[in-house]
Amino acid sequence: RGNLCKCGYPENQHIEGTQINTNEKWNYKKHTKELPTDAFGDIQFENMGKRGKYIRLSCDTDSETLYDLMTQHWHLKTPNLVISVTGGAKNFALKPRMRKIFSRLIYIAQSKGAWIFTGGTHYGLMRYIGEVVRDNTISRSSEENVVAIGIAAWGMISNRESLIRSGDTDVRTMPGLVGGVA
Repeated sequence: RGNLCKCGYPENQHIEGTQINTNEKWNYKKHTKELPTDAFGDIQFENMGKRGKYIRLSCDTDSETLYDLMTQHWHLKTPNLVISVTGGAKNFALKPRMRKIFSRLIYIAQSKGAWIFTGGTHYGLMRYIGEVVRDNTISRSSEENVVAIGIAAWGMISNRESLIRSGDTDVRTMPGLVGGVA
């Protein structure tokens, strides 16, 4: 496999045109090369029974471009409310009182047509948000489903190679994920 770079990939898998210098602080503009994405499509979350959409983007992608993608191509309804849940990636036990508060938050989000943004991982607080979204989605009609959007660094995604399109299938399955956020 070779030595691992700071980007998480073996140095021997780097694309021509990127610079490798282990003494230098890693900088995505200098140490990566932007290419058209090959990671996009539909995703099936195990044990969820529902599909979602995913796309790998540059961190410089214009927010208007992303909004157009979600509303015009993915046909998501324009949100009346946007909720951002950040932090809390450490594993901890969520107290029943807090779980109830998050359940109410999801209920309100559903009734208001909200989008909920998280860090997109299956750890800590973000894991619990995903579970609450999943539990509330299962118990409600599809018209009331909350839109949960996970934004994670590519290097943080388990089994990320399975999200790269190879032309063999239209739907990717993420093994081990049980929630609606990846």
